[in-house]
Amino acid sequence: MKQIKSILADADGTLIEGGKFHNFPEELKRAIADIRSDGVLFNLASGRPFFEQEILYDLLIGDENKNPQEGILYEGSSLKLFDRDEPFVLGGLTKEQVQDIKTFITKHNLCDGLVPQSNNEKYETQTGYVTPTFISDGKTDSVLLQSRFPATKDTIESQFPYAEVSMSADAIDVFARGVTKAKPTAKYSQVTGIPLDQIAVFGDSGNDMPMFEVVGKEGGLTVYVGTNPEQEETIRSYKHHFIPEQRGPLGAVKGIEYILKLNKE
Repeated sequence: MKQIKSILADADGTLIEGGKFHNFPEELKRAIADIRSDGVLFNLASGRPFFEQEILYDLLIGDENKNPQEGILYEGSSLKLFDRDEPFVLGGLTKEQVQDIKTFITKHNLCDGLVPQSNNEKYETQTGYVTPTFISDGKTDSVLLQSRFPATKDTIESQFPYAEVSMSADAIDVFARGVTKAKPTAKYSQVTGIPLDQIAVFGDSGNDMPMFEVVGKEGGLTVYVGTNPEQEETIRSYKHHFIPEQRGPLGAVKGIEYILKLNKE
C-alpha cells in the first residue's frame, strides 16, 4: 500500500462521544499531533456545520498551526480548506426546501419524541433530529432513534423526491438526494492533488459509508470504529482496511498509530 498523505475523519462517534467537543481521550490529541508531525494532513469530515467543526478542530490540534491543504468537509455537501477563502459547495437543500420538510415532519409527527439537533437553524444545506437525551446528557436513545427512522425515511423520500434521509450514530439527517460525504471526499482529492489511494478515512456509521466507498474502491485506507456488523462487512471488502478491537475515539487512536507504522514501512 502507498503511504498515507491525508486523513479525513468523522467527528461524532469517531473522535468524540455524546456530541461533546471536549469528550475525547488525551491519547487522541497526542496521536493527531504525532501524525501531523510526521507530515500527514488531518481533516474533519462530519455532517455538522463548518463553525462547529472548526471549534472541534482547534481543540484537537491545540496551538499548532493549520497546514495548507487541511480543512473541513461539512454537511455532506461542502468543503472548506483553511488556506482558501471560499468553500466548495457541491449541492444541498435550499432554505425553502428545508422549511417545507420541517413543516411536513411536524404536521405528521414523523419525528415524534425527537428534537431538532443543536444549532439546527445554522445548518446551510440540511436539517436533522436527535433524541432528547442527546441534548440533555450527551447520550443517544438508540431504540427511540431507530424506531423513528424507517417511517421518517420512507415518508419524506416519497413526499419530497429531492430529499434523502439517513441515520448517523446520533441523528436522523435530511439532506439533498445524491449529496453525501462522497462528493466532498472526491473534491478534496481533486483540489489538493492527493490521490484517493493515499487518503485514509475514519468513520463509524451509515452516513460515513459513501466516503468509505470512494476511498476504499480506489485503494485508500478505510478505518472503521463503529459496531454495525453489516457496515463492518462492507469495510472488510475493501483491500486496505483497519478495524481496531476498540471502537469509537480510542479506536481512532489505534487507527492513527496504524498509519504511523504503515508509513514507516
